Amino acid sequence: MLRVVAPFIFGVIVGASFFNFGIKTRLTPQVLADKVEAREPTPHATESPTPNPTEPEASPTPTPEITPTSKPTPKPTFTPPPAGGQQPTFTSEQIYGFTERFGAQYSVDPNVLRHIALCESGFKSNATNGAYFGLYQFGSITWTNYRKLLGEDPDPNLRLNAEEAVQTAAYALSLGKSHIWPNCAP
Repeated sequence: MLRVVAPFIFGVIVGASFFNFGIKTRLTPQVLADKVEAREPTPHATESPTPNPTEPEASPTPTPEITPTSKPTPKPTFTPPPAGGQQPTFTSEQIYGFTERFGAQYSVDPNVLRHIALCESGFKSNATNGAYFGLYQFGSITWTNYRKLLGEDPDPNLRLNAEEAVQTAAYALSLGKSHIWPNCAP
């Protein structure tokens, strides 16, 4: 009888007690028998603990409710460059040339640069989508961080300059940061 029951009890004890806590212990039949005998019986559903008459019953303490206050989240706004600081306009052929030049400079496939620009902005350097601007739809914080790493002017208005945008995108890709464009990176 012990041989038939022991594997079942072994599985229950090992599965429920030891592996849940990350403890791996080899149980011998004697250790297993000791564990089974040492278990205390569980009380039946009809039994209830008897209250100690000398202890007063504690009344529940009300918990104060916290009501959240909603504050509108400010959305970043784009400040256009000053009238004299308009970004130059480039043709598609010139932008194509930038992808070739900066792709070679940063060892990035120019086809990848073109693919991301086409996906993000339709190859339009003046494209905007909320707080994202330019060929590669850089956010201002991302733009500023990569431009500082690059050692170039971090002005967020330069996101609308195709030449600067291609250079920054090529640099970011050379660092393996294609996650900046989760929906467009090939």
